Amino acid sequence: MKINLNPNIQIKNLQNLQNKTLENKLDFKNFFLQKIKEIDTSQKEAQKMLEALAKGEDIDFSEVALAISKADLNFKLLLRIRNKVLEAYQEIMRMQI
Repeated sequence: MKINLNPNIQIKNLQNLQNKTLENKLDFKNFFLQKIKEIDTSQKEAQKMLEALAKGEDIDFSEVALAISKADLNFKLLLRIRNKVLEAYQEIMRMQI
């Protein structure tokens, strides 16, 4: 078995891999906004399911409970992330230069 040790090919492959990684990367702001939209959607879906159950429509109670729990858990996670970001910001502001 022959191994190709040409450094030029290896460097080009590494650069291609880095470019692909940078293209797929989201910055924190866009990631956070995307997750907020997802959480908002799950909250609205749970609300719709709860309203449908209250109106007496044929909907499985376990699905409603699961949607509400999922929306609640997502919201709690969002609050924790927000609190951590605020704590980090406050710690940075307290630093002495």
